[in-house]
Amino acid sequence: MQIKHNWTITFDEEQFITFHGDSFVKLLRNPTRREALRQAVAEMSGAVRPAACWDTFPIKKVMHEKLVLANGTRLGGGPVAAVIGGAEALMVAICTVGPAADEIIAAAQKQKDLFKSMLLNDLAAWAVDMVRQQLCLQFETETRQQGLRVSAPLSPGESVWPITEQAILFSLLYAGQIGVSLSPSMVMKPLKSLSMIMGFGTQPMGVEGASNCDFCSIKEHCAYRRFR
Repeated sequence: MQIKHNWTITFDEEQFITFHGDSFVKLLRNPTRREALRQAVAEMSGAVRPAACWDTFPIKKVMHEKLVLANGTRLGGGPVAAVIGGAEALMVAICTVGPAADEIIAAAQKQKDLFKSMLLNDLAAWAVDMVRQQLCLQFETETRQQGLRVSAPLSPGESVWPITEQAILFSLLYAGQIGVSLSPSMVMKPLKSLSMIMGFGTQPMGVEGASNCDFCSIKEHCAYRRFR
């Protein structure tokens, strides 16, 4: 299993404003709210501790819309077989931005500062997605340098791939080494964490060159999708 901590997390305040559209711009005409945004960016920048762990596993076959790994593990559902189909191996990863992000969000909620807690929550979600995107790019680059092909990434719960499959991904990795755990109700701690898979191999994949956004169940309403 590989582990990496030195991911780049940089919050562009103007880009964040653009994410949220014209109504958010109007809200920020209030100096107090604009200052709340500045404070939220500063606090979250100091709180995030990005990390990711990942490993690769040979795929034995695809059976009944499930991937069967060489170690006997079965996973799939939703778009998994269609996207990963053709792959000879699977990369499984877990990403996080650490517990301090959750703590400052909870502190703002405890103070009943709903606007600031919303800002912090969105910034933390953006941060963990930055980790995902950087890991995807790194893995794609390294894999293609070996002359292999790579599928689009998928995450449980972001598409019709059931969130209960999180447990299978966690069984394949030692996520505790980056401080991430999974509850029986499939909630990751720290909350701003995610899991994902990518297929790779010598043959064409089911779907290549797409992002996880293309399979997300809320893609039509997501503010961040346009920046992928």
